Amino acid sequence: MSEFDRFINCWLKFRRVYSVKDLDDDCKHVMCVFLLKIKEDDESFIDDLEIREDVEYCERVERKIILGVV
Repeated sequence: MSEFDRFINCWLKFRRVYSVKDLDDDCKHVMCVFLLKIKEDDESFIDDLEIREDVEYCERVERKIILGVV
């Protein structure tokens, strides 16, 4: 499966559950990377409360993953 197909698959799952924390670990990581990159490029992106909750969750989860690797 290509990276694009993987992203689309995870995006579709995300739109069904509407919360990153409800995704499987693989899709959780894919969507967190995507959401955090958008936030990095545009801070106003998190003005939407639902998105803000997902981004805050991703910041906590991704930080743990990165710290665990180092």
